Amino acid sequence: MESSSGSRCGAIASHLSIILVTAVQLVFFTFFHEYIAWYTREPDGGIARISVLTDDYFTWLPIPTIASIIVIVASIAMIVYDNYRFERATQIMFNIIGITVAGSLVAIFPFDFSVIPNATAVDVVPTAVRAFFILLTVFYGVTALIIFVRLRRRTARQEP
Repeated sequence: MESSSGSRCGAIASHLSIILVTAVQLVFFTFFHEYIAWYTREPDGGIARISVLTDDYFTWLPIPTIASIIVIVASIAMIVYDNYRFERATQIMFNIIGITVAGSLVAIFPFDFSVIPNATAVDVVPTAVRAFFILLTVFYGVTALIIFVRLRRRTARQEP
């Protein structure tokens, strides 16, 4: 099935946006992670930044770094090689990468929310963050499964 030039341009724009967002994310997590913090106003009017990241963050950091590089390279490959099966297989791979990154965050959990000045929030936020990453992992898994089933169904229809 040939794609029209308009849909091909849209696909290229989509791949380029994925590359851009992933590159920005890679730079932020690698070089600007100190901004993942709790901010408070000082008595002198200044702003204090107290990191919520533990040293385990640097244990986790290679996982999203490698994942980001894979996503950027695969997105470039999808621009160069316009093929439905390749694109769907790559999307499944992206979802598996998402499972790995989010699941490793749950396992390593490089956050220390004890800097939050509200005792209730200190108890609730870690649970909410863990729940978010677990749900994100499930979302990626379901999405990968749906793409896989659709790919298999389309492939089965095209085989003689």
